[in-house]
Amino acid sequence: MLKHVRGFAMTVLVGAVVVGLSASARERPRPKCVKVSGTLTSTLSTGACASPVGICTTGEFKGDGLLNGRTRFVADSLQPAAATEAPSTLVYSGLLTLHTKAGTLTTRDTGILDTANGLIGARDVIVSGTGIFAGATGYILFQGTGTSTFVNEASGEICLQR
Repeated sequence: MLKHVRGFAMTVLVGAVVVGLSASARERPRPKCVKVSGTLTSTLSTGACASPVGICTTGEFKGDGLLNGRTRFVADSLQPAAATEAPSTLVYSGLLTLHTKAGTLTTRDTGILDTANGLIGARDVIVSGTGIFAGATGYILFQGTGTSTFVNEASGEICLQR
């Protein structure tokens, strides 16, 4: 009789553990991470610009499909680079917003701009999103050229919660 009780208790315990693990796995779905790439072409805005440093751009992202859409960048800081750099080299930061068919993705865009040679490099980290981008994490790296119209090649990884 004791043997049957132990067997029953073990079955119930194993069943509870399996159900518990299944429930916790459903509560925390794994994000779907995808590589992204494309080209961002943007131009300094000539209209209203909400930037405290007076720099905004509008543009278009064309690439692998996920991020295709319109862009808007609003700088919130701009300053000379390190003293060891040429005076024409600036560091900046601001918010880049990509408006796509699947939702809106906003990144913190931090970069360096060599105004004398028209060279740009930036690292963007996702800060918020809507639609398919709600809860997304990841980054996009940009490198390009320009002084008033900018052409940047982009690559990165976005992890979607859905």
